[in-house]
Amino acid sequence: MSTTVNVVCYKSKVLKNNESPLMIRVCKDWKMKYQSLGISILPKYWDFKANKPTSKCPNKEYTERLIAEKVKVYTDKVIGFKSQEKNLQQLL
Repeated sequence: MSTTVNVVCYKSKVLKNNESPLMIRVCKDWKMKYQSLGISILPKYWDFKANKPTSKCPNKEYTERLIAEKVKVYTDKVIGFKSQEKNLQQLL
């Protein structure tokens, strides 16, 4: 089964400033690992269907750049594990 790397707005956890943290989700064989991006966003500025910030999001460029960098890092890790034939459970 393939491994997926996505960014999600973790809306089940609401911070004191009413924002929700953005998390990277790595999924393999129905096992998931969440890792925080270190930033949070108001849910009204997050498109939950496309899993990306809306056009009205403040600091949209910064948020998208950070998301792209983190997704690339985790995708590179997944490819590295696959090429070395290591068990991806170590990543999860």
